[in-house]
Amino acid sequence: MNKKGLDEMQVQRKNKIGNQTFLMLLYMLMLDVGLHGFGFRWVSYPANVMIVLTIFSGIYVVRLISANAYVGPSSEKEKPFLKVFLTMGLAVMVSVAILVLVKNASFSNSSRIDEMAAPMLFITAGVAIVIAVTTIIINRFQNKKDED
Repeated sequence: MNKKGLDEMQVQRKNKIGNQTFLMLLYMLMLDVGLHGFGFRWVSYPANVMIVLTIFSGIYVVRLISANAYVGPSSEKEKPFLKVFLTMGLAVMVSVAILVLVKNASFSNSSRIDEMAAPMLFITAGVAIVIAVTTIIINRFQNKKDED
């Protein structure tokens, strides 16, 4: 993200959205801990925090993009398809490398990692695709609104 390209209004929107998202994340983690204290366990410990964090990170990015506070205005039109494709490829390679390293580590049960590998990659890819599609839809909607 190019912070230098954001104007003052975009910076204020970004900060406001960041503060709201942080407070929502904090409240949801507190709710999760409270429910855990009452005996309600919807997912085991490390996964519940990661799921909540992933959901609110996605909400943050989508809200930034929809508020047009993610990147500053540019003087030239660019097509970031190659950049997006390379970033997604890098993310997949990093995920595979992490899975291989965790599987080969002596501190974990290898069969449990094998059971988690496919759902983890599927969920990661699904979230990336949903965020990319949402970004494209919001940008096209904003561009049509700006042209009118």
